[in-house]
Amino acid sequence: MDNMIKEYDSLRNEINQKIELHNTLLTFTITATVTSLTFALSQNKTILYLIPFCILIPMSMRIVYYRSAMLKLSAYMIVFLEKNLDRLDWETRNAELINMQFNKKKRFSRNYTSSRDYECLILSIVCYVFYAINLMKNREFCILTVLYMLLPLSLVLWEALITKRINAVDKEKQWWIDQWNELKD
Repeated sequence: MDNMIKEYDSLRNEINQKIELHNTLLTFTITATVTSLTFALSQNKTILYLIPFCILIPMSMRIVYYRSAMLKLSAYMIVFLEKNLDRLDWETRNAELINMQFNKKKRFSRNYTSSRDYECLILSIVCYVFYAINLMKNREFCILTVLYMLLPLSLVLWEALITKRINAVDKEKQWWIDQWNELKD
């Protein structure tokens, strides 16, 4: 029993560490992106507005990794530890709450748990808008301009897909629980 409590403690600490890493990474991403945008504004060169995507996309993918890793740890705790440890069931109750909110028909409840982590997407849209405005200054509308507008838009779409993945990660917890249960059996 003591070993299970130590393991539970260790895994909770690991989850907390991932939360801290997630928050630090997000703070760094926002700061670096704003700094890059400030530099691009001061230089007034169109291509510089795309530099933040070199930060936003990789950092967003890392955020997905941290969120997924937290759920994997949480699911392990639910399957292997919490059922055997009296009154240590925060992960189980949290999973039940999330499932309950996803299953409710009320729109507010579903949006409350699934609509977050849009910081990087918003920043990518801002970068694209600055890029588009700067590109269109003193430029004639032609096929090349359309091409220059559409290619960077794919970066925004890529970020939108990553953001969608980040927001879908809570649904992944049940999958991890099922995987751990399968391993346990």
